[in-house]
Amino acid sequence: MKTEVIAIIGAGKGGTAILEMLLKMTGVVVKHVCDVNPSATGMILARQHAIQCHAQMAEICRDKEVDLIFEVTGRNEIFAQISSQKQANTRVIGSEDARIIFHLLDIQQDISDRLEDNNLILERRVLERTMELEKANTELEKKIIEHEKLNEKLLQINNEKTKYLMNATHQLKAPFAAIQAYADLILDGYAGKIPPMTLDIIKKIRERCALLTEAIKDMLELANLKSLVRANVKFEACPLDGIIASAVNHLAGLAAAREIKIDFPAPVNTNVRCNRNQILILLSNLLENAIYYSPRKATVAIAVKNEPDHSIRISVTDHGIGIDEKFQSRIFDEYFRTNKAVEVNEIGNGLGLAIAKEIAHIHDTAIELESSPGKGSTFSFHLKTATNPPAPSGRTV
Repeated sequence: MKTEVIAIIGAGKGGTAILEMLLKMTGVVVKHVCDVNPSATGMILARQHAIQCHAQMAEICRDKEVDLIFEVTGRNEIFAQISSQKQANTRVIGSEDARIIFHLLDIQQDISDRLEDNNLILERRVLERTMELEKANTELEKKIIEHEKLNEKLLQINNEKTKYLMNATHQLKAPFAAIQAYADLILDGYAGKIPPMTLDIIKKIRERCALLTEAIKDMLELANLKSLVRANVKFEACPLDGIIASAVNHLAGLAAAREIKIDFPAPVNTNVRCNRNQILILLSNLLENAIYYSPRKATVAIAVKNEPDHSIRISVTDHGIGIDEKFQSRIFDEYFRTNKAVEVNEIGNGLGLAIAKEIAHIHDTAIELESSPGKGSTFSFHLKTATNPPAPSGRTV
């Protein structure tokens, strides 16, 4: 296994925390730490571990051995300078991504430590971590509201952020798989007899890992979509009936569990020009939301309508919680969820509609919304009809 050579720029509180975490990990070597303040806590810790300390970044950027640079100063000009001067083989993670990685790496290390501790320590630390995560989620929601006016600026740097997010997220897949594997070993009895209360906590750890794994999957999906070159996306003539049937079949189990009836149109025998997999993801995300946010025994409807401009309008309608008008312009933002949505569905991650919006953009369309609180919502989008004759739909439902 190749050893990752890492440098940290910014040795304040955040840089110190990341350095402490990396020093505990195997397979990584921290070679450089940089800060203009030689008395910063991170610089003192680095010197204690014989790590090269610098007041300037130039030598770090020239070092071809460095695989990854953590920039934790929080200053955009520093991040831009590193990105322009670094070696081609060196990756850079900014302060926002570093904060996310630190929290997730902290969880991984904390889980490993708990496996070596006694059951009492395990229970206490899990509870503490849960409280910290809840606090972090609350703070994140406040930050999203406070920084709403900065959306335009954030859009300008979104492409670079997406690249770094993809790198960081890929690195997290293996650690979470390991955490889940350790949890399964404990639950299967390989660690000996465990008190019932501790077993409940381990189950919650496994469930939380499953949710985070799903979130990582959605993050990668969104990042991949944002990095796509539209000219490279393969568009074909696809039977619309088959796409609808696949989406309904995929979510039939969830609908049955919530006693939701799905109404969908009779075969229309129409081909649409699209990337089938992407449109299936888009339609499935809209349908899944409609199921989750509808009351039990309600009906969700998929409708298809021919438009005069040789397009097809596909819509998904529910009679669920609806969306307040003041939030309707924000629900397609990454990670945004209304308080009502969180109350109804705690396991959502706020990425489904962002993914749907990105797919719609790739297909030169937009997702339209009609909604009233307490009465339900209709999400719709348009696809161009294909010129070649329709193929068999292959409907199975």
